[in-house]
Amino acid sequence: MTPENPGRLLLGVSSLAALAILAAGCAVPASGSSLSTHTSPKSQTAQKSQADRSLGPQPGNRLFPRTPATRKTSDPVPAWAAAQLARVPATSGQAVVVTAPSMSSTSDTVSLWARTGTGWTETGALMPGHNGEKGWSAHRTEGDLKTPTGVYTLTAAGGRLPDPGTRLRYQYSQNYFHTAGHFLGHNTFGVFNYVVAIDFNRVAGSQVTSTAQPWGEGPGGDIWLHVDNGAPTLGCVTVAQASMVTILKWLNPGQHPVIVLSAG
Repeated sequence: MTPENPGRLLLGVSSLAALAILAAGCAVPASGSSLSTHTSPKSQTAQKSQADRSLGPQPGNRLFPRTPATRKTSDPVPAWAAAQLARVPATSGQAVVVTAPSMSSTSDTVSLWARTGTGWTETGALMPGHNGEKGWSAHRTEGDLKTPTGVYTLTAAGGRLPDPGTRLRYQYSQNYFHTAGHFLGHNTFGVFNYVVAIDFNRVAGSQVTSTAQPWGEGPGGDIWLHVDNGAPTLGCVTVAQASMVTILKWLNPGQHPVIVLSAG
């Protein structure tokens, strides 16, 4: 029962929140939410200005790729991308490709790819981000602080901020997605402003806050793509808030989008 098992090809991995004190899952909503089954961390006061600022590494940051921001459509697909895109099911027309240099890496690069009649075309700029504090795993277990490798569908989104214009099913809740705390010395306020559920050990198509784990509790769950705060995560994948908006607007459920998580 691993992400690489052909029978599990399109399901995703992980668990854990973006907060310092967590029992399970990348997603840990605020207390008082009728949707939550998790225990929330101690709430901390956050300045209003934090709600609107863009979180995560920005262009010029050392994590930002030095490769060109965009490729010409006539350019051949680079080898690193071609190897990952070859894993995408023929039924999928969009792929979010996340690549890291090694299985111990805590930072990565995210790129968007659309299938055309002649192959794959990269969309927009490369985006820097973070992943699990302990790197990556092809056989993830609950609490190992690792991001799963594999190919998983993307079928639901949500966040503490209103829908920015995505075509995915979107669940808006200021309470459920509220975070206030610190993890690895970084403020976690706003990390769940926008989230896309990675379909690892979850029911594809269910709302993003669904806690159902069809594989059981062993692999964990609640692995999300969400807003970066400049630090590794408990298992999720992150990009800057502006990049999250770009991704949310780009994803089209009619194209059966997937995310490819790879390292090494």
